[in-house]
Amino acid sequence: VAAGEDCLWYVDRNGSWHPGFDCEFLTFCCGTCHQRYCCRDPLRLLTERQQRHCLAFSPKTIAGIASAVVLFIAIVTTIVCCFMCSCCYLYQRRQHSRTPLQGPEIPLSSYPPAAPPAPFPVDPKAGPVPPQPGFTPMAMYPPPGPAAQYPMYPSGPPVYNPTAPPPYVPAQPSYPGA
Repeated sequence: VAAGEDCLWYVDRNGSWHPGFDCEFLTFCCGTCHQRYCCRDPLRLLTERQQRHCLAFSPKTIAGIASAVVLFIAIVTTIVCCFMCSCCYLYQRRQHSRTPLQGPEIPLSSYPPAAPPAPFPVDPKAGPVPPQPGFTPMAMYPPPGPAAQYPMYPSGPPVYNPTAPPPYVPAQPSYPGA
């Protein structure tokens, strides 16, 4: 054992913090976890490793770590429960964001299907790419010409015409015994 062991900082039994200090030549850090001093007796030696062990496993350190773990679990549990409880603001907000937007539906059946993605980059020097099976190539832009016109509908409600024939009603099948 070499002389000149340093006494690291420590906390006494009252909870007061004490800074570390160096012991003179041929003296050692002696004492306990809660009281340290320099002495010449190698049997009372408190090595730096033992001093660090006192710091790592002090009751206050263990209590601090335990309370941090309990607080973390409580916060996570509260958030999870709040997302599952229908009376909670976060649950209502999550459900509200899931509802689809209400509005007119626009059919897209008249548009051509999208081209499948290329399986690999195309080299422009290689020339035209053969068409993929099941895919018919289309022009990039629509051909020039008049734009498609939507049918004109009369404005307002339909007009009643007493001379018009009644609407078509399919004949009812006749069953025997009916």
